[in-house]
Amino acid sequence: MVNKIVNSSKRILRGFVENAPILRDFYYYHWLFPINPNLYRGVFRSFAEASAAVPASNPSGYNYDEIHNLSLNQNFGLDEIGKFKQIDYPILVWLGEIFKDRSTVFDLGGNTGNSYYAYRKYLSYPPAMQWLICDVPAAVKVGNELLKKFSSPGLSYTTNIADAEGFDIFITCGTLQYLESSLSELLSQLQSKPQHLIINHVPFYNGEEYVTLQNLLIVDSVNKTQIASYTPYKIQNRTNFIDSIEKLGYELADNWQQNRTCYIPFEPKRFVDAYHGFYFRLKIQPLHKIT
Repeated sequence: MVNKIVNSSKRILRGFVENAPILRDFYYYHWLFPINPNLYRGVFRSFAEASAAVPASNPSGYNYDEIHNLSLNQNFGLDEIGKFKQIDYPILVWLGEIFKDRSTVFDLGGNTGNSYYAYRKYLSYPPAMQWLICDVPAAVKVGNELLKKFSSPGLSYTTNIADAEGFDIFITCGTLQYLESSLSELLSQLQSKPQHLIINHVPFYNGEEYVTLQNLLIVDSVNKTQIASYTPYKIQNRTNFIDSIEKLGYELADNWQQNRTCYIPFEPKRFVDAYHGFYFRLKIQPLHKIT
């Protein structure tokens, strides 16, 4: 009986807080953010400024064994490692079309191989396909261990984005928000640009670009502990992003949205109401007439 009264009181109090904007923001900023994953706080002009706001006692970033070792520590099979996510459906559609005449894939932020293993359940990979994943060293280390456990034709790993040189298809899902450099800056470094860009699950809005902090909440499955990793997280202007890619010679062939928001306490004008995906293809350059 006492527990029912306590739980009921908590629900009433939480409902009151959630419906009072100032109290709600204090609640999210000071109480929920430190103990929950995928919450955000603060608005910063740069990654350096955001990083300076991370408490000294907290790690920052994705390059930690605890994040990527889960599949090894729990002896996951391919069904768990390559679990297909509905947000990836547009990628599946466009890859199936592109694979008809292209077969090299550079996967920026592909983690330990999740997409490679998930998509092959639904797509017929070209026989001579190359799929190169670029990620942080901790993810690459685990990915190479998985190559020893599972048949993975054409799959390899790198930590160097310059290795995208010469690849036909460039994929990135849920990664651009963690990179200080813009995608256009990264692509500009390549001598030969990929023919196809598939970008998915990135937060955009219509205001000025800014950086916030996200709590990743690293779970250490071995020691049964949780560590809050506060990581710079970039929110871009959608129109400016599209313009920057088109200036490189690409045309926007498709775009879509996913139902996810990004709420920054005390910053209502910075609210992100959806995450976005795009498919760009390199324009065919007209042949010059010989006169």
